[in-house]
Amino acid sequence: MLRWLVLLCIPFLAFLLNAGEHWPFIRSGPFEVYSATGDRPARETMNQLEQFRHALAVTLGKDDLHLIWPVRILIFKNGKQGAGIPPVFAFGRDSYVTAGVEDHLADLARLLIDQNTSRVPPFIEQGLIDVFSTLQVNGTHITIGAPPAKRTRDWARMHLLLCNPDFAGRSRVMISNLEQGSDLAVAYRNAYQKSAAEIEKLVDAEMASGSPGTNTISALALDPKRDFDVLSADAADVGLIKADLLLAANSPDAEAAYNALHGPGASEGLGLVALKAAHKDEARRLFASAIESDSKSARVYLEAATLETDAAKARKNLAKAIELNPLWAVPPYDLAMRETDLDRKAALLKKATSLHPRNIGYWEALAKNETEASRFVEAQKAWGGAEKAATTEEERAQIRKTRLDLEAERAAHEAAEHKRLADAAAADLQRVKNASYAAIHQAEDAARKKLNPDGAPPPKATEWWSGQDAGAKVEGTLQKLDCMGSLGRLIIETSDGKVVHILVGDPAKITVAGGGNTTLACGPQKDPRKVLVLYNPKIDKKMGTAGEAVSIEFH
Repeated sequence: MLRWLVLLCIPFLAFLLNAGEHWPFIRSGPFEVYSATGDRPARETMNQLEQFRHALAVTLGKDDLHLIWPVRILIFKNGKQGAGIPPVFAFGRDSYVTAGVEDHLADLARLLIDQNTSRVPPFIEQGLIDVFSTLQVNGTHITIGAPPAKRTRDWARMHLLLCNPDFAGRSRVMISNLEQGSDLAVAYRNAYQKSAAEIEKLVDAEMASGSPGTNTISALALDPKRDFDVLSADAADVGLIKADLLLAANSPDAEAAYNALHGPGASEGLGLVALKAAHKDEARRLFASAIESDSKSARVYLEAATLETDAAKARKNLAKAIELNPLWAVPPYDLAMRETDLDRKAALLKKATSLHPRNIGYWEALAKNETEASRFVEAQKAWGGAEKAATTEEERAQIRKTRLDLEAERAAHEAAEHKRLADAAAADLQRVKNASYAAIHQAEDAARKKLNPDGAPPPKATEWWSGQDAGAKVEGTLQKLDCMGSLGRLIIETSDGKVVHILVGDPAKITVAGGGNTTLACGPQKDPRKVLVLYNPKIDKKMGTAGEAVSIEFH
């Protein structure tokens, strides 16, 4: 919120409203113009304001420019009526207030840019403000580019881009690029097909120019005499605006001005005066009185929530503030800071950042909330918003570091989560195994009880073997069977290339096992097979064998 707090040295009595005064007023968009000199000055001033808002919207590439709070302008009859009123443009009770706008176009431009754009480089923003501070409206003709009292490089840069025929009309592309986070070099290239160095060289020439030109912007088709409805304000309405002007200027006469009035507006103003004086109990009482009188001021509900000790009542007041002014980012942010549920808090913070994307604190709060909720992708997006909202390179560097730290935290979290899931899966598998083992053991126990109901000890196992004992074995490939009458000789080649001869005595006493064909043909084997032969070691030099086979197992 913009505030210009200027001390008003105005005698309070000079500020009282004469009940006989007539104040026609016009309301259009975010503007309200009150005139003590008839409706013509009000129409002309409103036309100037709306054409100004339109011209800035065209330059920024926006369909419309809104304001969070209305701007109320007082136009006095003469110098005596407005004597002592300082040239301020300030926020009062629930609006921006000023007396006349000619000297406050820069303030109005700053306000509209701040509340309708994301962060852009400060020198671009200041240049826009400087150029629009001298904007001239004559009916439906808008002229920009008249030099200000003091020409600066910021002004010269934007004067070049807005008034030079080679560049005019393309500022919206540059602004859009900057709002999306592009650096200035990219924005220049996309909008003007020029590098930053080339633009700055042209700015040098612009600064040296003795007679910078102007440019025109297509105006709204407004007829001030026909397109604005004139209403009539009563003395109390204008008296409240005057009191608001005193409050905005931090004048000691503000309290007396509000005391001279009645209704919720007067209670609101007196509550703000008390709050400035740190009289919190009195402010709480006055805000409650305004709310009981059906106040429509979102600010009063927010201030009441700030002072409220009852958490439920505070939340209710903040919700009402959101309802009354849905463009104001402060109530959803304050409500988010009172929220413990991370999902509800995120929704409120996202609303706040969408309403005021320039507020780095809102983005940081959202990023921290999403990190706590382990929504790391959303947290990274929020940190990106904070980086775009940063006003200095130091802030951006700190945010980048925080983002890198967050990425490391996210990786650690994912690793821990992966391990947790793996451990949970292993534990679940072991649980299933244990349940299966328990079922098997239970079935075994049931079978044993059925077979041995008396519980007698089981008989000892008796060893048996139908074949002959074997004291050695050989494993390899059966290459050949020599048939010698009733005897045979197995020739086996082992894996290390050795050849072993085993005697086959009585075939009836040999155990044969394994799959496939287990018959043996005399002579070399056409299809040598792997075999495991158990034999009793006994060298027979005549037969050339290492022992007599006990069993043959084919592999």
